[in-house]
Amino acid sequence: MSNAKKLFSTRLLARLALFAALSAVLKLLQIGNDFLRFSFENTPILLCGYLFGPVCGAIVAVVGDLLGCLIHGYAVNPIITLGAGLFGCMAGLFGKRGVTEKPRLWLSIVSAYFVGSLLVKSFGLWLYFGTPLPALALRIPTILVVGSLEFVILTLILKNKALYALLERT
Repeated sequence: MSNAKKLFSTRLLARLALFAALSAVLKLLQIGNDFLRFSFENTPILLCGYLFGPVCGAIVAVVGDLLGCLIHGYAVNPIITLGAGLFGCMAGLFGKRGVTEKPRLWLSIVSAYFVGSLLVKSFGLWLYFGTPLPALALRIPTILVVGSLEFVILTLILKNKALYALLERT
């Protein structure tokens, strides 16, 4: 079996599709407007990146962003989609399947939000929509609140032994 087939098995692709679909559906439940919103659309991306690595996290983030744009009727903003991909990639850099250490999860969430959301997505909002910088600064407390809640949620999910039993099934 080649490395590509091992890396992207049918089971893994189905899991990634479920994570991407969950991210797109959670995007529908957002509170706020386009640049300042409370949403848990990134929770499945963080979990996927943490469990399966940076490539899988990036794939789920990009597909979830494209599905979300399709569902909402938005035009695709390539910089925001790039930011989503980097978000998923950064979430996977510090993750390690089977490890539930809080510092590793915390680093995963902080790096994903800092690089993918604060830097790249904010730049995309500023460049494409002309969002003023003071308005973009309001994203910081929003990210702190949502990121903290996601840390608690993911800590609880990762402590669940049934999750690992499902992941290890062949």
